[in-house]
Amino acid sequence: MSLSITETLPLPQIYYQSSGPVYWVKDRSGKWIGINETSAKLRIKASGFSPECYDENHNHQVDTCVLAIQDSQNVAYAGPLAGYVAGLYEIHCKQVLVTESPRLIVPRAGSWPLLDGILEGTLNAPECDQRPYLYGWLKVALQAYRSGQWSHGQVLAFAGPVESAKSLLQAILTELFGGRAAMPYLYMTGKTTFNADLFGAEHLMVEDEAGAVDIRARRNFGSSIKGIAVNRNHHCHGKGKNALTLTPIWRMTISLNDEPERLLVLPPVDKDLADKIMLFKVRKRDMPMPTETPEEKERFWNALVAELPAFAHFLTHYEIPEELRSKRFGIMHYHHPDLVEALVELNPETHLKTLIDAEFFADELPLEQWEGSSVQLREILCDGATWRHQEARKLLSRTNTCGSYLRRLADDPTLAARFTSRKVNGQQIWTISQPETAPDQPESDL
Repeated sequence: MSLSITETLPLPQIYYQSSGPVYWVKDRSGKWIGINETSAKLRIKASGFSPECYDENHNHQVDTCVLAIQDSQNVAYAGPLAGYVAGLYEIHCKQVLVTESPRLIVPRAGSWPLLDGILEGTLNAPECDQRPYLYGWLKVALQAYRSGQWSHGQVLAFAGPVESAKSLLQAILTELFGGRAAMPYLYMTGKTTFNADLFGAEHLMVEDEAGAVDIRARRNFGSSIKGIAVNRNHHCHGKGKNALTLTPIWRMTISLNDEPERLLVLPPVDKDLADKIMLFKVRKRDMPMPTETPEEKERFWNALVAELPAFAHFLTHYEIPEELRSKRFGIMHYHHPDLVEALVELNPETHLKTLIDAEFFADELPLEQWEGSSVQLREILCDGATWRHQEARKLLSRTNTCGSYLRRLADDPTLAARFTSRKVNGQQIWTISQPETAPDQPESDL
């Protein structure tokens, strides 16, 4: 008996992923699960194909069905994908099977007093109410998740003292975004090349990481933050899997303590990064319910989760103030001034300025200005045995860093008049003028 497979039954809803290899089918609850070829053949038989029937080439009908599935129902990626409901998609000319949907909160009118009190206490500081920026950021993010349409989104950092609800705020955002979170820090700082686990979570979280604080690691982290904020396409690489490009809908948050050594996890906020990151300062406030015991914490969390539909309804109808709107991001970025000041003080170029001022402008008869190349400046700052010279040798261990830091100082509008340069016989010559007020000699040199 010879039957063409196209003349008998349609192919069952089974998809083949060659990089597994694995077959994907729906279970009785409608959830996609991975199975091997033996199980796939059992399902093919259950759908009406018979091993007793043969095709025109005298192959078993079941085997022919397997080949047809491999040929026409193969997928380059199968798994959850941030921002996508379960189903079959074509992304960059490749078939992609999204196997799970995010569990988005359904908006419902109501009140949210517990969450309102937490946000009021932690983000409404005397110098600025940061909540409108958070509400606008959340509104744009939820619009992207509900529509399934990618949009730009700044990375949001919460910095504050211990037990100031930073992690709690991140957990609330995870629930709002669909209940899935992943930790990207190792990948973003180059400690692993595998990142496939990130693509199944809408919320990328960096939580109190004790990460590398050298300037190269921080700048690499900054480059990764820029990519998360503004790039639609991302390279997905799983261990033992073929790499491919996907388009996840991500939002990322960072929580960290506000001590200087912890803030050093953050990258320097230069002009390229400034509009791609939010810096919120979080205050420590008492929680509106007891949270001492595990039982109390669970009751508190359940009460917060119960308010999320009302909070989502509020965000859906929230109008971003005209003066805070951004064409690119929907909401303008916000940097708390205390965090900006702290990060500026931690920047290597700021440290270089301090060393320059101590070397040339801290004496009773300081220079009016110093002139020379960055190489000459490096030699002067590093040539000595004092604490200051030791610091310069650590800061300027690489030859080209001195010139790079000088350029960043010159790019700072508040310092541009002090740090200028010109080309002389093809060489960059710097002119560094004394500060308006002569600096004190560093105490460590005394």
